[in-house]
Amino acid sequence: MTDASGNPILRVRGLSKHYAARDVPMRRRAVVHAIRNVDLDIAPGNIVAVVGESGSGKSTLARCIARLEHSDEGQIWFRSTDISALKPNQLRPFRREMQLILQDSAGALNPRFTALEAVEEPLVIQHTKNADERRREALRMMELVGLPADWAVRRVTQFSGGQRQRLAIARALILRPKFLILDEALSGLDLSTQAQVLNLLLELQEAYGLTYLFISHDLTLIAQIADEIAVMHAGEIVERGAAVDILSRPKHAQTIALVNAAASLVGVRAFAATGAK
Repeated sequence: MTDASGNPILRVRGLSKHYAARDVPMRRRAVVHAIRNVDLDIAPGNIVAVVGESGSGKSTLARCIARLEHSDEGQIWFRSTDISALKPNQLRPFRREMQLILQDSAGALNPRFTALEAVEEPLVIQHTKNADERRREALRMMELVGLPADWAVRRVTQFSGGQRQRLAIARALILRPKFLILDEALSGLDLSTQAQVLNLLLELQEAYGLTYLFISHDLTLIAQIADEIAVMHAGEIVERGAAVDILSRPKHAQTIALVNAAASLVGVRAFAATGAK
C-alpha cells in the first residue's frame, strides 16, 4: 500500500541474508538462509505486522531493515533513499526517522544510566540541542509515556519490565521518528502491562502519524492492531494481505496453522472478532 502520493515510506526488494554455520557431522561449513528474497511495502501511517514461528527470519528482517545488520542482497528504500547502500556514517540522519524497539529493554538500556540519561542519550549521540533542552525534552517524553518526571533520577534497574519498555519507547520517540520497528517489543510483558503499552503505542500512532512494523509470533496480539499481516516461514514471506483477510481466510499452510493455534487459545469466535482492527 502507498500514500496519496503513491510512495510507501518503506520499500524492500529482494532482501536476503545468510550466515555461515558449521555442519559438525559432515565436517563442513553450511549456509543458513535467514531471509530470502523478501519484498515488503509499508504505507505511511499503517501498522504492518510480520508474524511467524520462531526461527522464521522475523528478527533478522527487522535488524536488516534497521541497518543493524547488513543484508547480502536486495534494497531497502526508506522514503526515496536506498539505505541498504549507505555507509554507517551516512545513516545518522535516517536514525532520526527510523527507530527499533527490542524485546529486551533491559539489554537495550545502559544499567548505569538514570532514566533521564537513558531517554536523552539519542539526542546526545545526534548532537541535538543543548543540555537544558535535552533535559526538558527527555522529561516531556517520560511524561508522554506515563512515567512521572520525578522518576527521572532513578536508575534504569529500579524500573519494572513494563516501565523499562516505556523508557525504551520514550527513548525511541525523542528523535521524533516517523517509522518504528517493534521486534517482539511486548512479548516479555504480563498481559495487563502488555495491554497498557499496546494502548500507549496506538495512542502515539494516532497522535503523531507514526508508521509501525510490528514483529511478533503472537497472532492474537497482532489481530488487535494490524492493518496488514505478512506471514514468514523459512526466511520467506509466504502470504500477505489485509489483516481481516489473513485472519478469516488464510491460504498458505503456515498461515492456517498460526490462525488455528491462535483460535484454539482464545476461542474461535473471540479470535475472529479481533480480526477487524
